[in-house]
Amino acid sequence: LQGYITKATGDTAIGIRKRADEFTVVSQALFSELGGQLNRATGYGEIELLKKKVEVQESRINAAREAAQTTKRVYEEAVIRRSNSQREVNELLQRKHTWTDADVGRFTLLVREDHSYEQAEARAKEAAKAADEDVERELKELLRSILARYHEEQIWSDKIRSASTYGSMAALALNLLVFIMATLIVEPWKRRRLAHTFEKKVEELSGETKDLLEKEIHDLATRL
Repeated sequence: LQGYITKATGDTAIGIRKRADEFTVVSQALFSELGGQLNRATGYGEIELLKKKVEVQESRINAAREAAQTTKRVYEEAVIRRSNSQREVNELLQRKHTWTDADVGRFTLLVREDHSYEQAEARAKEAAKAADEDVERELKELLRSILARYHEEQIWSDKIRSASTYGSMAALALNLLVFIMATLIVEPWKRRRLAHTFEKKVEELSGETKDLLEKEIHDLATRL
C-alpha cells in the first residue's frame, strides 16, 4: 500500500512538472508576440525611422564638412596666388626706372592676371562661405533629428513603463487567481481522488484478505 501511494504521488508530480514546462514554452512564445505587438502599438517603429534619419543626417554633415574643407583650401590657394602676383607687381614698380622690355611685358601680364585672380578669389570666398553655411544648416538639422529621436524615445519609455506596471498588476492578479483556484478546487479534488483510490485499494485488500481467511478456515475444517 505504501509503495502504491508513493508511486501515485511521483506520477502526479511528474505530470505537474510536464504541464508546467509546456506552459512555460507557450508563455514565452506568447510574451514574445505580445512584445512585438506592444512595440508597434507604442510607436517604436517611429523611433527606428528617427534613428535612420539621424544616421543619414550624420552622413550629410560629414559630406558638408569635407566640401567646406575643400572650398576653404581653394580659397586659401586663390589668396596666396593673388598675393604672390601683387608682391611681384610691387617689386617691379620699385625698380621701374631699370625696366627692360621683358619687365614691361611681365608687368602688363601681371596686371591682366590680377583682375582674373581677384575674381577667382571672390568666387572662392563666396563658395567657402556657402559651404560653411551648409555645415551650419546640416548641423542644426542633425540636432533637431537627435532631439526628435530623444523625445520619441522618452514617450516610448513612458508608455513601456506604464504598460509594464499594468502588466505586473495583471500577472499578480493572474497568479492570485491560480493560487485561489488551486486552493479551492484542485487541491480538494486531488485529496478526494487520492482518498477514493486509497479506499478502493483498501477494499480490494480487505476482499483478498477475507477470501484468504475463508480459504484457510475451509482447509482447517476439512482437515478436522
